[in-house]
Amino acid sequence: MIEAALDNEDHNEESTDNQIGPLTKKGRPRSTQSKKAILKATNSLLLHMTVQDLSIEAIAKRAKVGKTTIYRWWPNKTAVVMEALISQPGIQSPLPTPKNNAEAIIMQLDKLIRLLNSKNGETISQLFSEAQSDKTAHNIFTGTFLSPLIDAIEFSVEQGMQDKEFRSTLNIKMAVDILCGPIFFRLMAHPSDLDDEFRENYPKEAIRLISA
Repeated sequence: MIEAALDNEDHNEESTDNQIGPLTKKGRPRSTQSKKAILKATNSLLLHMTVQDLSIEAIAKRAKVGKTTIYRWWPNKTAVVMEALISQPGIQSPLPTPKNNAEAIIMQLDKLIRLLNSKNGETISQLFSEAQSDKTAHNIFTGTFLSPLIDAIEFSVEQGMQDKEFRSTLNIKMAVDILCGPIFFRLMAHPSDLDDEFRENYPKEAIRLISA
């Protein structure tokens, strides 16, 4: 009865909130307060369990909403977790203004390593695993996390080539693979090696590989 009442309350409230990316659903009014409670509950639960162990039922119970309320915003668990992740303070904080494109990439790689060398890194690794077996999860993970990262680095590589900081013969997509590949390899194979020493040294070494 409580869940039904909460769902009815959500149905009657108006909101302009949108879901991540192209999977936005329209037509149902939503409660911003309930949405914040769901994201907070998801982040709280992920401190104590894996993405695989997490369930929509557990999120709904912690947030004190009905499951239908969650499905009004997100198509599945992966979408909830991704938005909960990026809603955390600092995740999307802007980087300082770089003096050149090489420094921009070093900052981007440094931020990525910091993110992955944390509890959030475990969550991202688990999301990556889920994305391998579920097309919807893959699209959400790629669109929400990977694409913005890759787009930013591709832009810096392209600008660096134009400014003659990087080799003019570079294949931009391959350059991104060279820059990011070792980081994700360590995340999946040796996460303990994503340490401060790696963060301090790797971005500068990676830039040397593509410099003119």
